[in-house]
Amino acid sequence: MEKKNGRKQKKPLVYKPYLKGSWSWKTILLRALRVVGFYGMFAVAFLLMGFALQIEITALRWAVNLFVTAVCVLVVYSSGASDGVREVVQGEIAWGQKEKGKPVAADDLRKCYNPVKGYLVFACAAAVLLALAIPHALTAQKQIYTLQPLPDWVEGYRGHEEITAPLSYYQREYSLTAGAVVQIIVRMAIYPFVSAAALDSKDAMLLVDRLSPLLILLPALGYPVGYLTGPRKRAAVHGDISANNRRRIRREKKAREARKEKRNELI
Repeated sequence: MEKKNGRKQKKPLVYKPYLKGSWSWKTILLRALRVVGFYGMFAVAFLLMGFALQIEITALRWAVNLFVTAVCVLVVYSSGASDGVREVVQGEIAWGQKEKGKPVAADDLRKCYNPVKGYLVFACAAAVLLALAIPHALTAQKQIYTLQPLPDWVEGYRGHEEITAPLSYYQREYSLTAGAVVQIIVRMAIYPFVSAAALDSKDAMLLVDRLSPLLILLPALGYPVGYLTGPRKRAAVHGDISANNRRRIRREKKAREARKEKRNELI
């Protein structure tokens, strides 16, 4: 931004015409898979951060975890914005070809910007995420105490029925169910909220589980928001180029005037 009279001036936006493109399901699905893939990357990052997000001070813990969530949204937003700007450029090229009377190939048209793409990518990614989060939310229950290993000295009393009968609960076999796998996946996808709520209470953790269909969509929402900024970001680039050209012309004009004044002085 330039400063004029002590105030910052907004960067000029120069919109140039572009050809609105079409879309294909292949491109939409690939981008939706990329958005879902970001969640896997985030899960790995959450595992590495681990206990760093579990701060005992409640306000600080929530602030840190909300900041981490905002970073995740920003990553997906940047991906959408990059796609949007690139396709606006393709649309400008296609517009130029059309103005020259040249035909625009169908493949080139599919590479051009179309706001519908942003919404479709989000819808497809959301379908995958909600397919996991909704069943988890509907079956969520308040966490209860889980069994811990028995101490070694209990083994000496295995022959006493009055002791072993109450401890028969320990003999039950537990296996990893599909519901448990879904719970792990969903909670890893919304780990900052899980981390923030886990130390508060079991009720807070249950609330996060119930709200998981909404919370899991937050990073994915960054894609359409970023994609739709494509025309504006491209206009900002054109504005910078235009502003730089004007500054260059002013400098050249001043240089010519300075040389002219110098010649007049010599005469």
